[in-house]
Amino acid sequence: MRRLAGTLVLASVLLPSPAARAGASLLVDDAGTTPDGRCQVESWLQLAPGGAAEASAVPACAAGGVEYSLGGSVAATASAHAALAFGLKHTLRDVGDGTPGFAVSIGSAWTSRSGVPGAAVANLIASLPLAGFGVIHLNAGWSAARGRLPVPTSGVGLEHPQGSHWLVLAEGFVQRGTGPAWQAGLRRMLGGGLTADLLVGADPRGRWLTLGLNYSPGGG
Repeated sequence: MRRLAGTLVLASVLLPSPAARAGASLLVDDAGTTPDGRCQVESWLQLAPGGAAEASAVPACAAGGVEYSLGGSVAATASAHAALAFGLKHTLRDVGDGTPGFAVSIGSAWTSRSGVPGAAVANLIASLPLAGFGVIHLNAGWSAARGRLPVPTSGVGLEHPQGSHWLVLAEGFVQRGTGPAWQAGLRRMLGGGLTADLLVGADPRGRWLTLGLNYSPGGG
């Protein structure tokens, strides 16, 4: 599942990064959260033309109905700055068979050259199951960079199962002032709570390839 992906993506858009887009393996968040008392981690490597690369990891744990995440990213360039993002997410209603799910999330981000938050985000999330097709995820929110007025954001994502071990992923994301971004690819269920992602994406600044590895105990 996506864990405050929107928070980290928005932070990476607002804060400088050498990669085409570094911040989350998926652009659009879903309404799910880690069950109380459990933790999980998402990690990914993002590659862009010209040799730009960025490695990221986002551990998340849940307690009292709230999921807490703390993610970090490091780019492989001499002038790169590490980025750190913190987020909170609460599921208002779980997704069920034919029943939509809803969640809210907030977050903030820092870079290694600044001791104060450089970006803040808030997001409303809906996940809508479609019988025989998959799940549609809808996001609507606001983001604010330090010293700038908040701007609206929106996103649409699709998870379409292919057999028992594969998901087709496709999504689009828009933030006012930055232009649209899209991403598509495959997720493979490896068993034991492990999944792997292979995604390609693009925005007005360029293209990228993402290789992801996620671990969620009890996730199958």
